[in-house]
Amino acid sequence: MHRLSSPRAAREVPARGTPGAVAIIPARLQSTRLPEKPLLDLGGSPLVVRVLERARLASSLSSVWVATDDERVAKAVRGVGGQVVLTRADHPAGLDRVAEAARLLEADAPSADPNPVVVNLQGDEPFASVAGLDHLVRLFELPGVKMATLAAPFPRFEDPDDPNRVKIVIDRDGKALYFSRSRIPHGGGEAGAAPILLHIGIYAYRRSTLLELAGLTPSPIERTERLEQLRALWNGIPIHVAVGDYDSLGIDTPEDLERARKRWAEGGIDR
Repeated sequence: MHRLSSPRAAREVPARGTPGAVAIIPARLQSTRLPEKPLLDLGGSPLVVRVLERARLASSLSSVWVATDDERVAKAVRGVGGQVVLTRADHPAGLDRVAEAARLLEADAPSADPNPVVVNLQGDEPFASVAGLDHLVRLFELPGVKMATLAAPFPRFEDPDDPNRVKIVIDRDGKALYFSRSRIPHGGGEAGAAPILLHIGIYAYRRSTLLELAGLTPSPIERTERLEQLRALWNGIPIHVAVGDYDSLGIDTPEDLERARKRWAEGGIDR
């Protein structure tokens, strides 16, 4: 079975933007908290299709692919002219699925760039900031950038002690020092103190860095915090951070889905 699928239809969005910047959306059908999440309805289309639509708006991406192990997800994506990479079903995390997809894409059609940028956009981010995606890719114009992610000012009316809202501390050069589910820095957000930054879980890597990460075992701090990005810091891989008004609404629970549907119905989506 050929594992790559890109229908040659008028609906297919042509490649554009920065050559070599490829987005891969991992979409696992089964989710413990929200079964069949990629196919759940959001405004009349499956969730995975809404994420694909956001990625297509980013001018920095030359192509967008959905990486899945399920033919139903693949069918939904192909139905809107999307491109699919069929992957194994046994991946423990989205990072591993994206890495397999990157290998398959390179084997099928080698890139002109020997080490292209790969963007990992989770399949439950239908409100992902398009400006944030473009900012993320632009970071790789700087020398030595191997991996990057997004951050935003912590929302004023949210609780910084909420473990579901991951915090990040960066250094003066815009590189991540640490990520945590706890409030960091301690006292952050108080008068005169350092601001609290919210981590937005969208990543970009040089392909070689992505494949290196996928080959490493989980680190102690990664297991403690339950945050896979700490694997990079533990192994000395720097993470550059693009900071802006890039807050999103990831969908992990039924409550998240209801909030997303309400936001969609109210037209609460922009660039």
